[in-house]
Amino acid sequence: MSDLPDEPQNYTVLVVEDDPHTAELLAYTLSSAGFQVFTAASGPDALKKLEIVMVDLIVSDVMMPEMDGFKMREKIVQDTVLRDIPFVFLTAKGTSEDQIRGLSSGADEYVTKPFDPQVLIARIHAVLRRRENFSRVARLDTLTGLLNRTTLEREVQRELARIKRYPADGSLVFLDIDGFKQVNDTFGHAAGDRALLQLASALTKDIRSVDIVGRYGGEEFVLYFPETPEPVGIRIVERMMAMFRNLSKDELNGPLTFSAGLAEAPRDGVDFAGLVEKADQAMYTAKRRGKAQVVPWRPDLADTTLPAL
Repeated sequence: MSDLPDEPQNYTVLVVEDDPHTAELLAYTLSSAGFQVFTAASGPDALKKLEIVMVDLIVSDVMMPEMDGFKMREKIVQDTVLRDIPFVFLTAKGTSEDQIRGLSSGADEYVTKPFDPQVLIARIHAVLRRRENFSRVARLDTLTGLLNRTTLEREVQRELARIKRYPADGSLVFLDIDGFKQVNDTFGHAAGDRALLQLASALTKDIRSVDIVGRYGGEEFVLYFPETPEPVGIRIVERMMAMFRNLSKDELNGPLTFSAGLAEAPRDGVDFAGLVEKADQAMYTAKRRGKAQVVPWRPDLADTTLPAL
């Protein structure tokens, strides 16, 4: 099997197949292609396994005892945790009606037996690439390529939940481009889009893989730096501010700046909405103090808001 496509992955696959010889062949084929493989001999057995292991792909026969593959697929679709797992039918049932039924159930592929191992692996990789591309589009802001607001909140909440179990500091930053409305009004929305792209570049140039950067809305962005206390977070944001000035200096008759507020977790809270509110409040304080600076949140900051400047 050394001539299988060389595309090593860390994907985990559940093979649901009642014939032991076919199950063994599938496990060998997938393992040779770099997959970690679990097996189940029936639909009920598969559903029990999925209660204790999370997999990246399910490859299932249709004709099985107790519960056929179509019935198992129906059960999976009804489960909010399992229904988005990529699913491939691999079966001897090759009539048009069977294939239509399988694909209509939301399966990503319908492959008939006997199968060519190389073609099967190629089809599986294609399924996973499509799913990853769809997932990436759903997670990202269409203009900047940063995390969108929904994904941003989910990722930060995950980090904040970790703090509850394993105490550590984290810095959440809320920032807003100074004078962005004037940019749009004077130079047009295309210029505003260029400014947003330059800011996205400045915010992501030198960050760690664990840092979280997303577009919160309009010209507002939220960043979260795990295991980063306030003083370090401030230095990081100041470095980003200098980078943004440099990237935008040849645009719009001069460099652009942003104002930022910072809240530290768990000192200022461990809830996303609460930390964003405090960092937003600190950001407006930075605006009132002259813009182009980062201000840490403190309980004595005035609870007032200003229109974006």
